[in-house]
Amino acid sequence: MSGAPEGVRSSEPRTRRWLLLVPLGVAVGGYLAGMAYMKLNERSFLYHPHEQGGREMVAPAGDLHVTATRVRSVDSLELSTWMIPPADSATALGYWVLAHHGNAGNISLMRRQEWSRALVALGVGVVVFDYRGYGTSDDGPLDEGALYRDAESVYEWMVRVQGIDPQHIIIYGHSLGSAVATHLAAQVEAAGLILEGAFTSIPDVGASRYPWLPIRLLSTERFASLARIDSIAMPKLFLHASDDSATPFEFGKRLYDAAPPPKELVVLTGGHHQAFVVDSATYYGAIGMFLRRIASVDMESPAPPD
Repeated sequence: MSGAPEGVRSSEPRTRRWLLLVPLGVAVGGYLAGMAYMKLNERSFLYHPHEQGGREMVAPAGDLHVTATRVRSVDSLELSTWMIPPADSATALGYWVLAHHGNAGNISLMRRQEWSRALVALGVGVVVFDYRGYGTSDDGPLDEGALYRDAESVYEWMVRVQGIDPQHIIIYGHSLGSAVATHLAAQVEAAGLILEGAFTSIPDVGASRYPWLPIRLLSTERFASLARIDSIAMPKLFLHASDDSATPFEFGKRLYDAAPPPKELVVLTGGHHQAFVVDSATYYGAIGMFLRRIASVDMESPAPPD
């Protein structure tokens, strides 16, 4: 009989199986390696203190009248903090905005100084600070809980050391800082909360960017604003650019939808970082109206009993 020897014929299925298993093994190995890389580098994906000017400080503009100080955190780290009074004390509203910036750069960036200049022109004071490991703040482990502690420390310094009435503090947060601000607002007393470029949670954002990876299972840094927004009763202003590619508008809208009233959503243009410049009239108009509403309610409130 003709044909290949029996040993050769029997080896053909094994060869075909190997041809299937090798690329499958490579694919599975690559997928597991991707998971491991994401897990091991989770914090480096979130925190970028050495980008956008890094830790090098720019001198504050003379017209901002900055008082630079260092606030001691609850775990004994010193946080670089600027306190900027209203531009005109005669027309000041008597409120202070406690600002939480995003995941890169520091409080001295020129665009952040420009933002502060416009805020103080509206009649409010501004307190900005750098998280640990940012700017000239002391180094320390960077994680979700650490940022929350830093924010609480600066808030307590404003109330206990500076003597600012909690009902005259407006909590503001941009990007990653929106989650820090939301956490703070859920813990303390304040007059209002302003969130810009906000998101529902880090796992939600991560899953949208890397849909092929189990981000929700891998992530230990949660920043779960959606889970706590319904506990925040104070007035809330949501600012979000429709063309924001870093934190798509849908995330801010979902957070707004879950928030209890009083609340307002203002849709801007200008992307994630430039809405306050590109759409400045809408941006500062919305903040100014928000501040005036809070101030008018405060003035109409009955005086406390003797």
